[in-house]
Amino acid sequence: MDWPVRLRIALGAARGLAYLHSTTAVGVPVVHRDFKSSNILLTEHFEAKISDFGLAKLMPQDIDLYATTRVLGTFGYFDPEYALTGKLTLQSDVYAFGVVLLELLTGRRAIDLSQGTPEQNLIVRMQQVSGDRKRLRKVVDRDMARSSYTPESVSMFAGLAARCVCFESAGRPSMADCVKELQFIMYANMKI
Repeated sequence: MDWPVRLRIALGAARGLAYLHSTTAVGVPVVHRDFKSSNILLTEHFEAKISDFGLAKLMPQDIDLYATTRVLGTFGYFDPEYALTGKLTLQSDVYAFGVVLLELLTGRRAIDLSQGTPEQNLIVRMQQVSGDRKRLRKVVDRDMARSSYTPESVSMFAGLAARCVCFESAGRPSMADCVKELQFIMYANMKI
């Protein structure tokens, strides 16, 4: 899968989550709570459609977070702040979205137990290359044609993913901001 297709998938998924997080869908924001790459279905034209709303939660109108008794989701994708406090926010989905962005960039799974210890967790691995273009180039999926992407678009994409997986939810962008940034990244990549 080349870079423009991966960008289209990321943008489609971002639009879907932004829609859920708005009050447009059902009158109140919805947190998916189990967003991951296997819950993104693709049309024949690689348009992303979000699936599996079994753990989704409606967010009450006038509160920013929702306390739950059990932390639910998929290991490798759930928000560490949610795991520690049991408090679910819209930013919990943003964290999972960031993990999916890293998977799209690297072609690797969030958790890969077949790898050695430092390589098992994709987020830990990516923190080691954060901000270093030379090291970033080494983790970009080798199956992706080099001619399909610009170094700038990959760097911006990695930066967005890094902000999405920020440990503290206050440091993460909204899904609406992710949509805008991905649109800009797509435009920047067209300059090849």
